[in-house]
Amino acid sequence: MVTPLQSVRLQSAQFLLKALKETEQETQAQASNTRTALLQRYGVEPSSSGSSNTLAGLLSGLSPSTTQTPATEVTISTDVTTASFMAGLKQSLQERTETAGTGAQGKSMLAALEAGTLAVTDPLNGVTITAWDPTTADAKDTAGNTGKTTETSGWSAFLKTHLARADNAAFVKTADGSYVDTITGNSAYFGTVGSVYVYLTWPQAQTTA
Repeated sequence: MVTPLQSVRLQSAQFLLKALKETEQETQAQASNTRTALLQRYGVEPSSSGSSNTLAGLLSGLSPSTTQTPATEVTISTDVTTASFMAGLKQSLQERTETAGTGAQGKSMLAALEAGTLAVTDPLNGVTITAWDPTTADAKDTAGNTGKTTETSGWSAFLKTHLARADNAAFVKTADGSYVDTITGNSAYFGTVGSVYVYLTWPQAQTTA
């Protein structure tokens, strides 16, 4: 039986597949290198064996597993300014801290959430907001907060502007696997919380000599 949490994850995978299909349709008449660049704008790194295998692997990771025991199920709002979304965000970050390969990044983002330095951006709706923990005593009665209005942008243009690249055009990444925001220099993450795509940024960890 598909649980509500599995249904949300499946919907997220379907949204991503739709976006990627649109990208592939736009690039059918273009050269291979142009097609690769467009896929990278969506945060997808093509593999040497072709984009179809890479996309299949990505979608497989987003699709629900029938053998997986779901975590506490909550209804996650698609409005990033609501307490419902923030509850889903916190749960998502906690899950990342317990997952191999994303543990360090998850802990970094969770620490930023607790410190009030984790920013959430939804460019499609033109809003950025500082994340907060809705489970604290001070915030338990807060249904939502007001975000900062930003320029509305499609994901392709937004990521092209914000994700830093090295001289070889590869995405710049930090030690924990996070992207780097070109504008602020902060660590960055692009992915889903519930069924909504979001862009998260937080201060990079300071290294000591």
